[in-house]
Amino acid sequence: MKKSIAPILLIFIITLQSCKNDIKIENVFEQKVETNTLPGKKHFLEEDDIQIFLPEVFERYAAAEYETVLDSLVKNKKQFLLERERLKNLRGLKGNSYIFFAPRVNATYFVNTIPYAPIRKQDAQKLLGIIRQNQNRATENTQVEFTKITAKYSSLTSAQVFKAIFRVDLKKEKTFYFQHAYFISSNQKSVLLNLTTPMEIDLDPYIEKMIF
Repeated sequence: MKKSIAPILLIFIITLQSCKNDIKIENVFEQKVETNTLPGKKHFLEEDDIQIFLPEVFERYAAAEYETVLDSLVKNKKQFLLERERLKNLRGLKGNSYIFFAPRVNATYFVNTIPYAPIRKQDAQKLLGIIRQNQNRATENTQVEFTKITAKYSSLTSAQVFKAIFRVDLKKEKTFYFQHAYFISSNQKSVLLNLTTPMEIDLDPYIEKMIF
């Protein structure tokens, strides 16, 4: 695995720590969806010359603005500190960070550009292995349960994509949310995407409309 991939591993350990099965080597975009009529809004990542496409409910936030939103929404102090630490770790990656938030549905979308690192099948398997090794330690003495929805890797003509979706159950609070993560390398650029939502959504059509 290339050294430039290493900083990414910590973020996946934090956000995808319950993966228990092998990655499926198949096309991430299995079901082709007509994207010409896909409702959404374009956002330009000016520091990296990348254009992304998101559902219209998402708005871009500065880091300080997002922390203010967190403070008003997260009632549990521990949850607030954990989310702030996750934000700090994501922003600590070498590259640029962009934050999008959807107030109406309480969904957060982090975009992190990182040094170019093409990911291969064996890299994805190693990544999953590191997640497995750390899952017990990360969830020790917590009432949080992670359920893998999917974990897939695909090497397409124009890009390599690793995708994983997890349901996160907070037992004490009797609530849950979903974490969607993508690692994409295309056109000599690499991007880490992390979406947290109260429901599972199909982000693939929006990913397909990204322009590197």
